[in-house]
Order: sequence, then C-alpha cells, then structure tokens
Amino acid sequence: MGVTIALSLLGFNNRQLWSFLALVPFRMRARHEYHPIVTAGFIHGSGSHLALNMMTLYFFGPALELTAGSANFLGIYLISIVVGNLYPFFKYRNVPSYVAIGASGGISGVLFSLCMARPTDTYYVFFMIPMPAYVFAVLYTAYSIYAMRKVQDNIGHEAHLAGAIGGIVATFVLVPQIITIFSLFG
Repeated sequence: MGVTIALSLLGFNNRQLWSFLALVPFRMRARHEYHPIVTAGFIHGSGSHLALNMMTLYFFGPALELTAGSANFLGIYLISIVVGNLYPFFKYRNVPSYVAIGASGGISGVLFSLCMARPTDTYYVFFMIPMPAYVFAVLYTAYSIYAMRKVQDNIGHEAHLAGAIGGIVATFVLVPQIITIFSLFG
C-alpha cells in the first residue's frame, strides 16, 4: 500500500512520471517498453480512485495474508496486477488513445483468492448488503463480463476480470491447500 500511495501521489504532481508508468499499449508496443504491465498497478488517476482501491486492499488484504502467508499474498497480488494488465494490453495494442492505471486487477485477484479460501465468509456489498463470498464472486464476474461489453464508464472492467483470473491461478499454484470452495459444493 505504501508504494502505491507514494507513487500515485508523485504521479498526481508529475504527469511525465505518471505517463511513463501508465499502461499505454499502443506506445508500449511501438517502443518495446513493457514495464507498465507492472507499474500501472501502482499509480492512480485521482485521489478517490486511489482511496477506493487502497480501502478495498486494506479490508481484504490482511485476511488473505493471514490465510495464505505474506510471501504468497504478495505473489498473488503481483501476479494479479500483471494478468490484469496483460488482457487490456493485448486488446488495446492498436488503439493509440487507450490508457489504463490502477491496482484494480491486483485487488480483484486478492478478492477472488480470498473467496476461494473462505467462500462462506460474509461480505457487505456497499457496506450494507450481506452476501456470501462465493455469491459475491459470481455476481462480480457476471457484472464484469456485462460491463466489458456494454458499459462505457472509463473503468477497466477487463482488468478486474483478468486480475480475478490471475488471483485464482496464482492461488492454485502458490497455495492450493487454502482452496476450500470445492468442499462447499461437494
């Protein structure tokens, strides 16, 4: 969180740094600069964007870290950022105007990893609607797919979905022993 907050604050005041770290697939491909596949996950577009992502990480990250261990938590988070940025990189590599930033892919990966580890935990959507983690995961996935196709809102729904997939795969690879979702149904 500290690195993300620091880089985001620096980027708010230094547009050249922000642009250098941002995921701009067209430029990245033309210049063979691929660091933004990682660095874009550590900068944000506004204070509210940063606050929302860091608040979500603050609420869900410690639970996953306790469940999976610190090193595995970090691995899941970083893999989810990379996977979350790879999909839009390939999808928008021929679109000069596309720019993406934010930790949403990593945070989606953390959420889905935690849903796999603790599927019956109750999440409070919008702080008031109680929902089991596995139901949240299904609805989140359905909305992300719908929004990728229909919603024009400047939110990287592709990064959310790809990051969630990255979190699932990373969990299977790094800490398969924490996965309890299948025992829920069998």
